[in-house]
Amino acid sequence: MPAITVEDVLVLPRIPDPDPATALERRATSITTAPKGYEGEGFPVRRAFAGVSLEDLDPFIHMDEMGEVEWEPGAAKGTSWHPHRGFETVTYMLDGTFQHQDSNGGGGFITDGDTQSAAPSMASSSG
Repeated sequence: MPAITVEDVLVLPRIPDPDPATALERRATSITTAPKGYEGEGFPVRRAFAGVSLEDLDPFIHMDEMGEVEWEPGAAKGTSWHPHRGFETVTYMLDGTFQHQDSNGGGGFITDGDTQSAAPSMASSSG
């Protein structure tokens, strides 16, 4: 179930301008191309922050792009158990469908233009 569903994905609420009195400007330290690789049982992924130190990533841990993949029915590849503790995941789907489930039975199905957010849990894992 998507966390946010809108009628027109091209008309989303705007983020307000930051308050100059409290905003902290952070300059880009590098511009790179995310390396291509495979995750889990062999699905393609690009890891945008590969090799970047954690102190430079705050507030992010990592950002992966699954990219465009078309699987035959029943052929989609998953990943083994992995913890989702202490961080929030955000999944968005530009086009297509994505179904997943965690070890607590949570999960969902997202499709064209949907966004799903999962808050951290001490007991949840995905796989």
